[in-house]
Amino acid sequence: MTLVDTIRRVPSVVEKVIGEREALTKAMFDYLGDRINTIDEIVLVGSGTSNTCSLTSQEFVEKASGLRTQVVLPNPFLNKSVYNPNALYIFTSQSGTSTLTQEAQIKMKNAGYATVALSESHDSPLAKESGTHVLMETDNEEYGCRTIGYCLSAFTQMIIAMEIGRKRGVLHDTDYDAYLKQASAAAAHHAQLCDETLTWFDRNKWKLMNKDSFIMYGAGSLYGVAVEGALKALEIAKRYICIGYEMDDGMHGPTMGFTNRHAVIILNDGRNVNIANGLAKYVKNEVSDAFVIGQNTLDDRDLAFDPVGGPFEFLEYAPVLEILAYRLAVDYGVEVLPWGEGGPLPEGKYFNTHDEE
Repeated sequence: MTLVDTIRRVPSVVEKVIGEREALTKAMFDYLGDRINTIDEIVLVGSGTSNTCSLTSQEFVEKASGLRTQVVLPNPFLNKSVYNPNALYIFTSQSGTSTLTQEAQIKMKNAGYATVALSESHDSPLAKESGTHVLMETDNEEYGCRTIGYCLSAFTQMIIAMEIGRKRGVLHDTDYDAYLKQASAAAAHHAQLCDETLTWFDRNKWKLMNKDSFIMYGAGSLYGVAVEGALKALEIAKRYICIGYEMDDGMHGPTMGFTNRHAVIILNDGRNVNIANGLAKYVKNEVSDAFVIGQNTLDDRDLAFDPVGGPFEFLEYAPVLEILAYRLAVDYGVEVLPWGEGGPLPEGKYFNTHDEE
């Protein structure tokens, strides 16, 4: 089994969540009761991949739920002076052991506010401390870099938003059903794109490997994918400095620092098309190697496809960057191992801010 095998399991887990969506959220609605009618905001709190998944889901969560939605890292969240007593606070941690996420949740719970934990076990510390818990189906993910965890964190947040929107009467059955079909279509395309990404990497192998850093761009939900992709390239390949930018924000200064040692990855779904196309042409023609992923591709360095998942298109773009990180590692001889087989272990093998029981 390799990390790619794990990534390939995402579609089946997505379909499992679709099938179990009402059961997964039942305890949350039992806990909220009539409070569901007075909630006026959703606040998503988490660190690392639990933050990038929230950046990915935020736009859809707001649209589907009909509630103002914000994403806050635990540290600035804990240092806020004013909190909304009518918000629904959703705390995400795949393992349920992130220290500051737990502190933030306890603070809100003690204040009497509505708190929901999202983790991979009902027995996690985060789950036990929360007002209620929604199970994140991660299929017993074997690798610490959390590829299933990223996709299913974002997807479960989106499912929660759909169920909330439906309960509040702002998401009609026609749109609800259409979203489920788009999610299934994105999951099916995810499987196809795993194969296409491996072929794309082999076609561009030496261009991709002969770099010092990767700079990734995306807009909307793909901003979260870009930030998560940069994290994956850094933690898995262990050879590159990597950063993810929001498409427009990444135009304001960073482009002046590009050299031929940088690879620029542009996640293009047709949003901010002039900016994305201009960036691709500038880098390709004037500076270095740019790789357009998705739409509006320019040459054989790019990976062309039309996303079919609508708001769930992150499921189509995420495997491209995850497999890129994996191949950069193994083709350089960097071992990518599961937990318990030499992979990263919490107990002193690497620095983290997770408490393990």
